[in-house]
Amino acid sequence: MIDEWSASASEIFAGAIQDNDRGTIIGRRSFGKGLVQQQFQMGDGSALRLTVARYYTPSGRCIQKPYEDYDKDLVNRYLHGEFDSEDSIRVNKTDSTVYHTKNGRQVFGGGGIMPDIFVPRDTTGTTSYYNKIHNNGIIYEFAFAYTDRNREKLNSYKTADELEAYLATDDLLSQLAAFAEEKGVRKNPTMIEKSKQLIINKTNAYIIRNILGDCAFYQILNREDVTIKKALEEITK
Repeated sequence: MIDEWSASASEIFAGAIQDNDRGTIIGRRSFGKGLVQQQFQMGDGSALRLTVARYYTPSGRCIQKPYEDYDKDLVNRYLHGEFDSEDSIRVNKTDSTVYHTKNGRQVFGGGGIMPDIFVPRDTTGTTSYYNKIHNNGIIYEFAFAYTDRNREKLNSYKTADELEAYLATDDLLSQLAAFAEEKGVRKNPTMIEKSKQLIINKTNAYIIRNILGDCAFYQILNREDVTIKKALEEITK
């Protein structure tokens, strides 16, 4: 599974799986970093990172994207609709070479790894209210504060499912909305209702991580991940 944030070594690994036809790559086009830099310390305290090597996948592809507009690439992908539609993905014109996997499938380089199965981003339940409380770290802050206040009780639960069942008995959504309002995000009942499942899932996951660690965190968080759901669907075929 890959997406636009999968970069460097993870892309090379995905490319090796794809080129050798050893698995199915699912998700969205990866970041596009196929370079190795060596850092040189300068006398004034700054540093120079010099490219000293390039990564290539088994078929001979270099997945490095072009340098022009490098820092705006992900924004441009978003504006062009690439995260929502496979038809909006543009093959890099600077490397139009067609490469082939072990079994003869066509693949391309010069701009990340293209998945075998495209999964658009999931915007179900996303609202400006959710974006504010998520991007500003308010859900994370609330989860930490809630955990701190109730740590003794929360520690009595030993599995993610048990702890999640307990959290469902508390009105976390209202508590979080009040907490967010104290942080300057006004309540919006319509948007809160639309984003309810997203908010509850993220809040539960953070609280559970504070008590049971990362494995339990991802167990809860990934239940709503559309790419994981698609991967599980493919595995069962």
